[in-house]
Amino acid sequence: MKNLVTFAAEDHILHLAWSHDGGRLLATPASGSILVAGQDGEILETLPGHGMGNGEAAWFQDAPATCGFDGKVRLLGREWSPGRGLIERVKTSPDAKFLAAAQGKSLHILDQEGNESLSIRDLETSVVDFAWNPSRSREVATTGAGGATLWRLGQKKPFARFDWGGASLRVGWSPDGRWLATGDQTPSVHIYDIPRDHPLHIQGFEGKVQALSFSSDSKQLATAGSAVATVWPMTGKKGPDGATPIQIEGCESAAQALDFSSKGLLAIGDGAGILLVITFEKGQFRRKRSKLESGISALAWHPSQPILAIGHEDGQVMFLALE
Repeated sequence: MKNLVTFAAEDHILHLAWSHDGGRLLATPASGSILVAGQDGEILETLPGHGMGNGEAAWFQDAPATCGFDGKVRLLGREWSPGRGLIERVKTSPDAKFLAAAQGKSLHILDQEGNESLSIRDLETSVVDFAWNPSRSREVATTGAGGATLWRLGQKKPFARFDWGGASLRVGWSPDGRWLATGDQTPSVHIYDIPRDHPLHIQGFEGKVQALSFSSDSKQLATAGSAVATVWPMTGKKGPDGATPIQIEGCESAAQALDFSSKGLLAIGDGAGILLVITFEKGQFRRKRSKLESGISALAWHPSQPILAIGHEDGQVMFLALE
């Protein structure tokens, strides 16, 4: 692996997001200015932060969309204040036609013309996280206290619920639209086979699960609730039900970030600065381990090249290229 470039933000890196063409990286620190950098590390834009804290940003209509504790979303040179309360993340639908922002008991949805008529409001509990269905752009899952709820845009009632009475911190949808996974406070993971309407409850994690990532072919799900990352097989009629997962050791503290590349490489980063890059082949894996200078708080693979963006707790952003 080769270190390409490094630049720095004002606070620890909360989130990283490549533009669709991979030409720009949106680096969001926990507070302070939000940076847009090129592949050469040059800072192309410096965007204002959101008061006491920033939320996870996204690309919408080929421009940065940022959010934060001030309850505002900034995009395309204007501010959108959809309601009251902080906004922790915004996400663009797979067809790039909608931008969603979770705020309290609402999931605000903005279309390309600036309309909000498809927003989902007055939910029973606050939206902690949400995920668009990669295979059906007008479906979205929300999660929080009680489990996960699945919605179709334009309908007032959800088309499915997966409620186990616990609280979820993260939710992810497999690229093929079959699986929905939540990382939970309990600590546990819930995985739903949506076509079969079959939930699977997986316990035994050492800490609450705040990192999960599906492979681009939907055949693997990586989760982390400790220094050991777990990779579940998602193939076959029952997926992970009854299967033996792959346990990946090598971190020195709890893994804080996971990301699969488009080619099936898995990157894992922990708070001690350990970076693992995992290659899978025929049910086995090979591991490259690096010790970096500071804790890793965010990871993002380039959409088409073997370049990994690494965000650190000290505000540094590093690009690594696999040789």
